[in-house]
Amino acid sequence: MSLRPAVAADSYEEDGAAPQQGAPSLTEIAYRRLEEAIVTLSLRPGAVLTEAQMIDMVGVGRTPVREALIRLAQQGLVEVLPRKGVAIAGINAIDIMAALDAREVLERLIAGDAARRASPGERIAIVEIARAMRAAAQDGDANAYMRLDKELDAMVAAAARSPYATRAVEPLQALIRRAWYHFERQDDLLPAASHHVAFAQAVATADPAAAMAASDALMLHLRSGLLATLERE
Repeated sequence: MSLRPAVAADSYEEDGAAPQQGAPSLTEIAYRRLEEAIVTLSLRPGAVLTEAQMIDMVGVGRTPVREALIRLAQQGLVEVLPRKGVAIAGINAIDIMAALDAREVLERLIAGDAARRASPGERIAIVEIARAMRAAAQDGDANAYMRLDKELDAMVAAAARSPYATRAVEPLQALIRRAWYHFERQDDLLPAASHHVAFAQAVATADPAAAMAASDALMLHLRSGLLATLERE
């Protein structure tokens, strides 16, 4: 299995060559491709792969893949097993709900900061990404929706100018996206997209209180949906 199409916008040179100006590094490419494969369950929970298999899937060299795996291990998405390979982390309800508890607090902080600090261009981009998420939801394209969701999170985080909160929330965001795939929440695309649009519009109005309230509403929606799914399991 190759993960090379996973990040369509990647532009890079062969391993060992300098990346093009403005292009993501090889390590970043390896990270994005592996993270997406783990989150979307292309790499199944509990699977054990060798380093060579991951290098072949990602399509970049050994060093970028190793660096990406270190980052993924720090985020709890993989476990590096000495002399055995790499184990993809499992999924359990306790971890998911604990992640939501922490994520709710961090997202609220980031939302308020983004509403205060975003530039006019960032506000426009945030709303445009949320509207693209709604379009993807209307098309039933879960993968496009989730890529845009990640892009929205990154844009809001950049606008917040809050690097510590951003670094803390990133692995929690990935864990919740992964739970969404695991519990097959396809029917949630349109309702969740509506919450994202409302959140984006609140950030764009430069009203921190409204942005934080919209963030809380989005997190409550995620929590309610996941709890309902867990009760049916």
